[in-house]
Amino acid sequence: DNFLFIHTTDPYHDAFNRLISWIAVMEIAVTMLTAWRARRWRNRDRQFWLLLIILSCVCSVLMLPITGPVWSFLPKLQFMQFPWRWLLCLGIPLTLFITLALKKWISRIAVYLVMLSVIAFVGHRYQPPWWDDAADLREMQDNMATGIGYEGVDEYTPLSAEVSAIERDARRVTVEGPARAAIHVLRWGAENKLITADVSAQDNLVLKLFTYPAWHVQVNGKQVETETLDSTGQMLVPVEAGANRVQIDLVRTGDRTAGGWISAVAGLLVLALLRKLS
Repeated sequence: DNFLFIHTTDPYHDAFNRLISWIAVMEIAVTMLTAWRARRWRNRDRQFWLLLIILSCVCSVLMLPITGPVWSFLPKLQFMQFPWRWLLCLGIPLTLFITLALKKWISRIAVYLVMLSVIAFVGHRYQPPWWDDAADLREMQDNMATGIGYEGVDEYTPLSAEVSAIERDARRVTVEGPARAAIHVLRWGAENKLITADVSAQDNLVLKLFTYPAWHVQVNGKQVETETLDSTGQMLVPVEAGANRVQIDLVRTGDRTAGGWISAVAGLLVLALLRKLS
């Protein structure tokens, strides 16, 4: 649904798609024009010039519907979600070609002004109305202030989550079974929550919270394994009869730690390479 100039049954989606599509056409056209003007530079480094041409063509073609089978079968490619995200990669040859083709600053400024004008025109002509207007944003702010919460979008919720199945005014913490309980929410922050529950028998607490892997849950100082409510995907915290102190914190998972180290090592390698080249 996100190839260039695609048509769907959602007019708001199509309006945004036209905006992105015309920006893509403008960016591809400027890339081709500046690549042609920079062709004299290929005599200096033909291999690098051809590499930029190939990168430009690949980025442009992968935004078209004819490459649908490629998106389906190439490993990991579909995780980009939106084909027009290749505009980010197209920006690399575009920037280099502008630098190589236009030596005078006045020419570069003219190109920049034309590109900004296209964005302004298409945004004014095709963008409105947007999904969220001022009233929607006020409602979102009120929902956060009153505790109803922010609904979010499906692609950022766990696979087991059913957002539509949860009542908007549902309590933050309830008991799943028949046990009686006196529940007090002492803290309900974005990354940490503190709850006390005095229950009459062993049971599960049902939280208005999805079971993301990064949640670390302790009951009376001991880590516990949470479960998931089948109907909604909400977190279930097991508690014993009597007084329970439930501490929930968002922690750094192993993949985030590994990603940080990979980025740090990559940065050091880049610095070492720059020092060697200089």
